[in-house]
Order: sequence, then C-alpha cells, then structure tokens
Amino acid sequence: MNYCFLGKFNLALDDKCRMRLPAKLRAAIGTGYVVMYGADCLSVMPKEDFEALNEKFRSIPYSDIEARRAVSDILGTAFEPEEDAQGRFVIPKHSRDYASIIKNVVVIGAGNIIEIWSEERYEAVHTVSSYADKLKALAQYGI
Repeated sequence: MNYCFLGKFNLALDDKCRMRLPAKLRAAIGTGYVVMYGADCLSVMPKEDFEALNEKFRSIPYSDIEARRAVSDILGTAFEPEEDAQGRFVIPKHSRDYASIIKNVVVIGAGNIIEIWSEERYEAVHTVSSYADKLKALAQYGI
C-alpha cells in the first residue's frame, strides 16, 4: 500500500467516548485498520500493515518468554474499531487511560501511521522550539 498520512487535527470525543478519523486520513487508510498502544499515544495502522507486523510476531519462538510477553501485551491492547453509520468508533477505557485521553484529542498523520494523542500530552511532548533541532534528530537516518 502506498500512502503517507499527513496533517494535524484537533477533535473531541463525544459523550459516549467516540471519535472518527478525519476524512482525509480515513480515505487514505483503506478498508480496515487497527488501533494499538503507541509511544505515549494510540497508534492507528492499516490492517495490512498490522498483519505484516503480526507475521513478524509469529516468528518469535515460544521459548523466548520475555518476547512472547511483549507480543501478548501489544496484541492484548490492540483492537479493530467497529464504526457506526457516521464513521465513529469507541475508544475503549483501557486505551483512553493509557493515552491519558479525557475529551480533547489531537490526531496526527505521521507518515506510515496515524497517532491519537490527548491534547494535553501532545502539547507537553511536541513543543516546537526549533525545526533545526528536529532535523538534527533525523540526521542519523540520512534526512
């Protein structure tokens, strides 16, 4: 799949803890997607990418207990959202708690994934003092 998720969107959960992906991101993600814990946020990836990740998980031997526990922690928190007729889905309580999401969220197109952040955590982590500093952090990857 050839895509690049872009943009920043400020949204709010409704009273039933539902949200919808912004139309541009929803159109790009295709027919199915998975939501899982990310780095201080929730990560959303196309179902095809998640299946490729799961294939890598399958190669981990059962004798590697620590790695298998990491896999069970990751897969145990992942879910495939069931959208209603308006394209909304519920963010489960465990996911909201993990990402510190109460009401307001920031949805970020982050290249190959989509991130869902609590507004407060996003603002605390993503301060932009200098884009030059951001580019320096990427230099080791030839960017």
